[in-house]
Amino acid sequence: MLPGECARAGVLLSIFGAVMTGCGLLSPKDGIDRDSNTEAQVRARSCGDDDEPEQNVKLDLIRQIMDSGKLYAALAHLDNTHSSSLQAAYLRAEILRRTDHADRAETFYRKLLKSCLAGRGYHGLGLIAGKKQRINEAIYYLQKAADELPVDLRVRNDLGYALLLDGRFDSAREEFLTVLELDGGDRLAASNMILLLSMMGKEQELRVFSEYLHIDAETVAQLQVQAEGIKESMKGKRGKRKEERDLAGQGL
Repeated sequence: MLPGECARAGVLLSIFGAVMTGCGLLSPKDGIDRDSNTEAQVRARSCGDDDEPEQNVKLDLIRQIMDSGKLYAALAHLDNTHSSSLQAAYLRAEILRRTDHADRAETFYRKLLKSCLAGRGYHGLGLIAGKKQRINEAIYYLQKAADELPVDLRVRNDLGYALLLDGRFDSAREEFLTVLELDGGDRLAASNMILLLSMMGKEQELRVFSEYLHIDAETVAQLQVQAEGIKESMKGKRGKRKEERDLAGQGL
């Protein structure tokens, strides 16, 4: 992290020290900088490589095709490699999940759990569970993913969001702050923090935070609307669970 970025992160934490009264902040993580997430991804990529170097070149090209949004083309090229490597299994799982073939994707994610790509497997399973609204299951898998990949920004963001949906606001805040300490410019974590502060009703803290990170008023308003929708959804689910408990108590 550059000196200017260090100062920026320090100011960010000072703001939260002032506005999040009574809440302890995470301790600074010595020796961790914003490049750590990239390094983790590189290490994960080298793990499970194909035995043939030429195949690994093809898998890298497939990643680029995926990044461009051409998932079906990426899948066709992946089929053409005939690679049985762990990296190929991971890419296939990602493509299948992102093209709404969750059941098939889950099979490939589970193949990774006993390997050096276990963190990627747990992350994928957590995302699938989250999309199916199985929030407790999502949190379980995403926490396992965070244990395996502690400096992966995407994993920590996804875990924080799942915790937010479960109403565990303090734990969600810790995840988002972890991301912002690792990379003060992470816009997803900043947006998630706006959601969290809005759901907690902390309007002053929300205003200070959004002004500091230059999040425009329109974006803040959109996130506040989203926060209200999440709160209503949470109320509906709590009501449904209560009704189910009442029916069970009546022996129905």
